Amino acid sequence: MGSMPLSVGMMLRRAAAMGPHARLVGYTEAGRTEYGWPELAGRARRLANALAALGVRPGDRVGTYACNGLPHLELCYGVPLAGAVLQPLNTRLHPDQVAAIAAHAEDRTIFVTASLTGQFAPIRRRLSGVRHYVVLPDGGATHPDFADATDYEQLLASAPEDEPAEVDEWSAACLCYTSGTTGRPKGVVYSHRSLTLHAMSGLFVDSFAIRERDVVLPLTPLFHALSWGMPYSAALAGAGLVLAGSDTSPATVVRLVRDERVTVAAGVPTFWLAVDQLAPEPEELASLDRILCGGSAVPLELIQRYQRRGVAMRQGWGMTEMSPSGNLTMVRRHLEEQPEQCRQALHATQGVPTAGVELRVVDPDGVVLPHDGRSAGEIEVRGPWVTESYHRPEDDANTARFRDGWLRTGDLGTVDGDGYLHLLDRAKDLIKSGGEWISSIELENHLMDHPAVAQAMVIAVPHPIWGERPAALVVACAEVSAEALAVHLRPRVASWWLPDIVRFVDALPTTATGKFDKVAARRTWQDELAAELASTTEGQP
Repeated sequence: MGSMPLSVGMMLRRAAAMGPHARLVGYTEAGRTEYGWPELAGRARRLANALAALGVRPGDRVGTYACNGLPHLELCYGVPLAGAVLQPLNTRLHPDQVAAIAAHAEDRTIFVTASLTGQFAPIRRRLSGVRHYVVLPDGGATHPDFADATDYEQLLASAPEDEPAEVDEWSAACLCYTSGTTGRPKGVVYSHRSLTLHAMSGLFVDSFAIRERDVVLPLTPLFHALSWGMPYSAALAGAGLVLAGSDTSPATVVRLVRDERVTVAAGVPTFWLAVDQLAPEPEELASLDRILCGGSAVPLELIQRYQRRGVAMRQGWGMTEMSPSGNLTMVRRHLEEQPEQCRQALHATQGVPTAGVELRVVDPDGVVLPHDGRSAGEIEVRGPWVTESYHRPEDDANTARFRDGWLRTGDLGTVDGDGYLHLLDRAKDLIKSGGEWISSIELENHLMDHPAVAQAMVIAVPHPIWGERPAALVVACAEVSAEALAVHLRPRVASWWLPDIVRFVDALPTTATGKFDKVAARRTWQDELAAELASTTEGQP
């Protein structure tokens, strides 16, 4: 059989051949830029050769501190083409965290968007191991600390467009860091092979079915698992691609969908809720055909809102360690004749594994449990794009998170006889009340099914009698009372699951990747809510 490696170079050649008419569009402070896949391929080859001339060697980490734009996309291809390792830095993290990640990754060259150089300046002062800085132009001003940095366009102009030597498909292409919601962010290495296979999975009909005729708008940042891998899937399909830059407000996205005729988009649930409220008329998103939604559980009510627009919202489940895709919702053929309510309920699950991913449920002793929809345990996964270790073997997490080639996800759930994953909670977020478990995710989903609730988060609060009790933090989009929400919940959950406190807040804390940040919520509200609960003995398990 053929020995052609699965590599970023192969994906780029495919894109240039299949997508000469597809448009790649990027927005910056300077305005709109457009070119095709062949132009991107040429610029990526120049970048790879320029990096080699700069002294970047195979295996060196090249950091990026940049917005979603065409220069950042060029780096996604040009850095791995050079045999180096792309390392996207999270622009939303605290400077201390960014500096720690860059040091842990041992970045030797860092590319920074001009408008972000002021934000990065205090980080630069802490990074003694970086040899080169390159500024990506975006119409913004460059901070004086970067007066000695190389200009990106000048760097490209200095290099030939020759095809770099092919790389080993098992070599590292990217190093992405987790969001760190459970502690210090951890590095996950994506090989050329795993990156290519993951990109291919985005073209599967029963996955996200990205096609040559699509125009793709990834709203997740490239520093978050490479925008969920969608730019690479778009390349393999020869599809169009739109990168929104630093402005991903709902109003801007509605405009981009309309003006660029976007057919496929991806982002977190809270964002799509805001878009739905901003653009109530279906024709405002007329070109949009399907949405990949993930990062946290997607309320069924939100899925149904987009169904009424004629947009298929597919719920995905995964994590950085899975590149990040594991499962996707779909209605399997033998279930299509089920009543409408049953079919709708399938969309609120975490779906079935994408071809190539294997999933199992295990108990605390590691015993594999049956897929019967009742036996609950930790979800473990493995597959060709699922990591088997973290960057740096000495990290303690390597022994805690991996077992015989399986990734221990930390998610608790069941798998039913049809293969659908039903998440119960993160292990750390379950609420133990009077010796019985309460799922915060299930309560959140039921609360967000109420039309007056925009967002909801449920956290455990210490209770002097029951150990822990649930408290709900709610962002309302219409007038509603705690009593009305209790009435809404009663037919849906056991009475002892009802939150003892419903606190209405203006906003919920989120992580840098848009997920609800329960660590921050507990830090902000838990003591106050616990004091309130201590004065009452209500709430029986």
